[in-house]
Amino acid sequence: MTEDQSSFSGYAKVEVMGHQSHVGFCKTEVYGSAVLFRIDTPELPEREYVLTEPEYVDGNWTPAGAKVRRASTPGVSVLVGAGSIYRIIPCTEEAAMKAIESSSRSPLKLVEAPPARQIAVPFDTDDLDPIDDDDDD
Repeated sequence: MTEDQSSFSGYAKVEVMGHQSHVGFCKTEVYGSAVLFRIDTPELPEREYVLTEPEYVDGNWTPAGAKVRRASTPGVSVLVGAGSIYRIIPCTEEAAMKAIESSSRSPLKLVEAPPARQIAVPFDTDDLDPIDDDDDD
């Protein structure tokens, strides 16, 4: 008698014991009698992008709109035993890549600061009288 075994192959976030998670292309692999899940997180090349929300860059709080560079992030593969998996959350490749990027620990370098924002004046400043600090009255 043979048992039917299910397998998984696709992008996913895999949460394991110890409050760890891995994101990447996940597939079932069999090594003898051991069934493991292999999660391949791809290498990310050096890249530039514009911050969509404020973030620390070079130790300084940097506003959204700044252009930053992130160093390359090496790819990694892990094999996880089924008994240590809390859950597997299948997702699209796009969602996986976004999660991988947002969890990257490589430091950011500021390339270009965002344009300065001007404060809108709610009235015409030409109508203001100059301030007279003299107490000669």
